Amino acid sequence: MENFSLVKDLFRDVVDVKNYIPLASIEKLKIDLTNAIEQNEKMIFLSGAAGSGKSMILNSIYNNLKEKKNIFYISNPFLEINAVLNIIKTLNIDEHYYLFIDEAQLLDDSVLENLRIYADKGNLTIVFATHDVDLNRLLQKRHFETRINYIFRTLPIRLEEVEYFINTKLIKADYVSLAEKFKPKHFKLIYKYTDGSLRKINQFMFKLFDVLEFFYQRDKEKVFKNLAKYMEITYMDIKGF
Repeated sequence: MENFSLVKDLFRDVVDVKNYIPLASIEKLKIDLTNAIEQNEKMIFLSGAAGSGKSMILNSIYNNLKEKKNIFYISNPFLEINAVLNIIKTLNIDEHYYLFIDEAQLLDDSVLENLRIYADKGNLTIVFATHDVDLNRLLQKRHFETRINYIFRTLPIRLEEVEYFINTKLIKADYVSLAEKFKPKHFKLIYKYTDGSLRKINQFMFKLFDVLEFFYQRDKEKVFKNLAKYMEITYMDIKGF
């Protein structure tokens, strides 16, 4: 039987483009966002619930375009934004540049004002990724009045995408026999417990394999016969019941 400790690492919640799974709804959003970026507009927003895949989408687009365009990617505004702003001051006005900012809700007003000034020069496209709850607050700031060209939103993934997401991760890592243990009823439970949130799915599966490992050591014959039961235990453990 597979090493559950290794299997659960497939679902560790980290942003790594090598682990990107192309889901239909997210691919559509990626295409639309990439097309908007190609138009060289001033400001674009990517919004969505926490854990809905914004960072992975932004990172994936960055990796697709970085060899063809002048792109700066900021994953941590607190640590990186000042260095990037200093670089932007020296940029060639005759070339176009792109600035991707993840966790944009962390930017303070002075930084937003600097970004507005640079964007108004016409040779900088800024893509802000932010949580839904912070979007309206950012949109109300004077820095963004009449300057926002596009707003894109991530949505929870569908039931069939949950199945594809989990199966693809397992099969790509050569855990085919393990993937076969998960039936449609199990994916329905996972969808119910996670609301279609990519982060919650990763967290749930990571914890599930912890639970399965614990019970497998005690009675290996019953583990996958009672998979739904262990999913319920996983959900209750995550919720702290």
